Amino acid sequence: MKRLLRVIVFVVVCVLLGALPQRASAQTCTASPTALSFGNVSPIALGAVAATGTVGISCTWPAITLTPSVQVCLNMGGTTPRVLSSGSSQLAYGLYQDAAHSVPWGSTALGTTPISLILDKPATGNTATATVTFYGLVAANQPTVPTTGNANTAYTQLLSQTSLNYGFFLLLSPGCAALTSSGGSFAFTASATVVNNCLISATNLSFAATGVLSSTLSASGAITARCTNGDAYRIALSAGSSGNVAARQMQRVGGGGSVNYQLYTDSAFTTAWGDGTAGTTMPTGTGSGNAVSINVYGRVPAQSTPMPGNYSDTITATISF
Repeated sequence: MKRLLRVIVFVVVCVLLGALPQRASAQTCTASPTALSFGNVSPIALGAVAATGTVGISCTWPAITLTPSVQVCLNMGGTTPRVLSSGSSQLAYGLYQDAAHSVPWGSTALGTTPISLILDKPATGNTATATVTFYGLVAANQPTVPTTGNANTAYTQLLSQTSLNYGFFLLLSPGCAALTSSGGSFAFTASATVVNNCLISATNLSFAATGVLSSTLSASGAITARCTNGDAYRIALSAGSSGNVAARQMQRVGGGGSVNYQLYTDSAFTTAWGDGTAGTTMPTGTGSGNAVSINVYGRVPAQSTPMPGNYSDTITATISF
């Protein structure tokens, strides 16, 4: 009796879903920054100047995905402190992740901390967006930063050492250091306008008390000026109560008399300090960013003595630049 041997051939099929190409669009992220503008900056004010910028983030998923979340990291390279430049002149500033300017914006490549955030695929649609705010701060106490051409001067820096990295995940965020997908760079410009500016203050000028005006009286005071480095300036003194810069007068408090006097730019009392009219002159200079003290010399000539009392005049110092 013959026995029949039957051989059954069968195929084992293993469907690996993850290995099959998906027809939907790829998972990607992009970044779109705004420029960072500090506006007008006056170095002689000595204070810090803050500004903000933003980076728009957009991440897209396929219609069906096993990784509904994405870790996004924004890296900022380059050396610190950062500087805005105009030719060889520089204005130092920093970039930060927080409004308190306590956490610098860094890069994993430098071992510092990038800006990071996590986005989730929306319930409807395939794209999630977010806006990240970053913070800039021009450092205080930079008085000698100059202008050029005696005019407001633009300072800029192109921030191109930037990179966007991202990683899609299911449950656990990979962290910035582990990301390998790159969304390229997102260069932007930081800028400030350094302005011509001057600050001025003055001390009073007081003549010694006297009984009669039979001889001259002399006294001195000072005007302190601080002007932007490279900024040309001049200082005028008003006429006071007399209305005439060439013939100033102090008036008796309460009325009833006056005392003639004059203000000068030099201790020899040869050059009257006024507004440039009636033979008077105005001291000029070029700012360095540091405060300078300019002496004012006063003289009361011998003259008929009016009635006793306190005599005074109010002079306005005006700095033009």
